[in-house]
Amino acid sequence: MLVEGAIFRFDLDEAKGDSKRVQLPHPEIIEASEIGHVLLIDDGKVKLEVCGKGAGWIDCEVIVEGKIKDRKGVNTPDSVLEISPMTPKDRSDLEYMLGIGVDWVALSFVQRPEDIMEINRLIDEKLPQDMFRPAVMAKIEKPSCFIGDSLAEIVALCDGIMVARGDLGVECAPEDVPLLQKEIIDCCRDLGKPVAVATQMLESMIESPTPTRAEASDVATAIYDGADAIMLSAESAAGKYPEESVAMQQRIINRVEGDRHYRTLLNSMQEELIKNTATDAIIMSAKAIANTIKAKAIVCFTLRGSTVLRASKGRPGVPVLAISPFKETSRQLALSWGVYPELPRSGSYGFVEEEDMFNYEQPVIEKTTDDFDMVLKNACRAALAKGLVSDPEDLLVVTAGLPFGTPGAANVIRVVPAAGPSCWDGMCRVDYD
Repeated sequence: MLVEGAIFRFDLDEAKGDSKRVQLPHPEIIEASEIGHVLLIDDGKVKLEVCGKGAGWIDCEVIVEGKIKDRKGVNTPDSVLEISPMTPKDRSDLEYMLGIGVDWVALSFVQRPEDIMEINRLIDEKLPQDMFRPAVMAKIEKPSCFIGDSLAEIVALCDGIMVARGDLGVECAPEDVPLLQKEIIDCCRDLGKPVAVATQMLESMIESPTPTRAEASDVATAIYDGADAIMLSAESAAGKYPEESVAMQQRIINRVEGDRHYRTLLNSMQEELIKNTATDAIIMSAKAIANTIKAKAIVCFTLRGSTVLRASKGRPGVPVLAISPFKETSRQLALSWGVYPELPRSGSYGFVEEEDMFNYEQPVIEKTTDDFDMVLKNACRAALAKGLVSDPEDLLVVTAGLPFGTPGAANVIRVVPAAGPSCWDGMCRVDYD
């Protein structure tokens, strides 16, 4: 038991610890700690301040008393540790995951952009031939991520961000966490990267069938801030009411996204997010057309998802149907706001029977010589398969890039009825036989 005001030493001596000292088997923490720095033990339950330092040891004054035990985490909010974020086991696990073909890899305790460069380099080196490259998600939970331009550089280097409010809340003041959450989300929106907000969203539902009103407000705030996804942890993994927790989050999402204040807030952000590229011009035009004609969805044909991410970034107010020939791209895009991924199959027309839907294992990439009408028909089929249209006269706004197969080359917009690209006013002018 560490008593408030006592002086306690951390060193590298493997001898059994006592009430005066204990081994800290992380020399990099001792080396990086300076007088005045804070150490937090066991998620902040015990707080110490460094008051002395020597070769291989630091002395700390106990600020918040408590017990310390084996295998408890040590947080260093004032120090940037000059170490790799990946342990030898992490590297072994990464190589295994690359071999089995995971969609996303998340890196915890990211401190600086170099950490993302390191995992990207490892993926490039270890990725087996012919395997699809997984997307990289950075978990933001260290104050060092907010030094200078580090946050923007981290977001630019990875494919997605998680606002990991657990450890972020340990190392930062509680009143700072909501502001940091908004800063992270704004940065991700600006750079067009999906962002998930996690930790303690409906914490009381681990034991209770209903959340507190404060928790419901917390979930709603993340949505109003512009998060792409909100994540449950113990509520669904180990709680007594996992299904109720998921259903409650969905109810809050539906309620917020149907609120006029939510749409007004998103629309006010759009001018700041528009970039001066042809693809962004096409996407913003598609959004405007969809709103004008009350289209049921925007359909984006994409190879690796860049056009779809731009559409999601613009929060168009209607679903974004992403059609990609790669199932890996489709699964990765599922994280982004409003995106419904689907896989095409060449040679199908209009509405089809349920048993004749897409072939998920052997998608077909449309060739540049294919009839563009075939591509539009695939868009109509996909919208039906996802339940985004219910009437042959429902309208879709379709974007694509010609020639097909050029990443990010959105340069075509078409408005088509759900019955097919040549079926206007209830009159089909295509022979479906």
